[in-house]
Amino acid sequence: MSTSTTLGDTRPEWAQRQERERRHRRAKSRLRLPLAVAAACQAVLLLWWAAGYPAFTGTAAGGGAPLYDAAVRVLHPAGVTLAQTAAVAFALGHLVAALARFGVRGRWSGPVAVALAALPPTGSLVVSLSPEVPSTAGALLLTAAGLRLLARRAEGTLHRGGPAQRLDLTVLFSAIVLLALTGPRGAGAALIAALVLLPALPRARGRLALLTAAALAVPIALALLGHPAARAGDLHPLRAADLALAQYRDPGGADRELTAVAPPAAWDAAGADCSSTAALTDRWDSAAAGRAQDELAAAWRKLLREHPDRVLDARLCRGRLAWSVWAGAGGPHAATEVPEASPSSHGLLRPLHSAADWSRTLLRAPQLDWLLWRGALWAYLGLAAALLYAWRHRLPALVPVAGAAVLGTQLSLTASAAGQDYRTMAVALFLGPLLLTLATVRTGRGASA
Repeated sequence: MSTSTTLGDTRPEWAQRQERERRHRRAKSRLRLPLAVAAACQAVLLLWWAAGYPAFTGTAAGGGAPLYDAAVRVLHPAGVTLAQTAAVAFALGHLVAALARFGVRGRWSGPVAVALAALPPTGSLVVSLSPEVPSTAGALLLTAAGLRLLARRAEGTLHRGGPAQRLDLTVLFSAIVLLALTGPRGAGAALIAALVLLPALPRARGRLALLTAAALAVPIALALLGHPAARAGDLHPLRAADLALAQYRDPGGADRELTAVAPPAAWDAAGADCSSTAALTDRWDSAAAGRAQDELAAAWRKLLREHPDRVLDARLCRGRLAWSVWAGAGGPHAATEVPEASPSSHGLLRPLHSAADWSRTLLRAPQLDWLLWRGALWAYLGLAAALLYAWRHRLPALVPVAGAAVLGTQLSLTASAAGQDYRTMAVALFLGPLLLTLATVRTGRGASA
């Protein structure tokens, strides 16, 4: 019989058994790298957890993300931070596995992931009470799932489905839900990222759209059931800060609505220091601001209608962290905000806590601010590495897939940033260095099965 007519189903039993064994070994080999990376990251993050117990920064629910606040109340701060270490370790391992599909060797991506778990700016964040931690984990998972789906597209297997692809779609759905439940900013970032992914994955476009709609509907459904997880957030300080900068740019006499909340000097000072809403809220009468909320909202709508450029000016000033490598110099709130260790953070071992606090303080040297505490540099470096890979391997879709989560974060931060808190751009601090490993892949070693 000609070998050309020999089909897989007619091969001898021993040949079929060998093929199954080869596939099993290949699957085990693929699992080895992400499991090893996740385990190493988890071990390092457990040291941070022990050093910062119960939480390195943050002491109580803050009100910005109701579902996260509820988890803190139910699970205790130590339980939440411990869960965060597991989520981030898994996300890092999953992302390393996704990069391996594009030829990135574990000897490059693995140490980078472990270093991210160990460095104080990123390691201490994971064991802090902040909705930015699950938001960051969700963004990492979203990027990993998108990269794995893109690898299947490059292999020509995206239309076939199968258990592995269903797993990728499940991870993508979970990532979007996680982002959406952390608050309006996370939901906005998830929506923007999903819209960027849709054109890059045409064979899975319908499923991606349905999964995104279903994921974003979760907080809405919770709100309809009486849970405030989809609360729109407090737009009052954001709008008032917009008015402050507009008043500073065009001092034509303060409106009565503004002077009822704070004296003209306070509005001028807040406008000069436009990097944070705290420049105004620290100076105003909060009770009077609450009573004048409707009047301030009307004044803001008038400003948006007549001078939209001034609203954009204010939002870009507060969103500087998303785009600028260096901090601004326009007032005391322009510096990168790094929360101090919580007074309740004592650690399970006092020497370990002291060492963690000392190392974090050491790296707060102003000369290192742009490198270690601001995500913009790493966002650009990661994008540059993706562009280089896309050019080398003729895979232009890699650029939007790799940058979707960071772009979504940057745009949502521009729209709703309240200050210069470094945690809001933490996804770039994690994702950028890992994407940078794409530059190590030589031509000829592209997306692999």
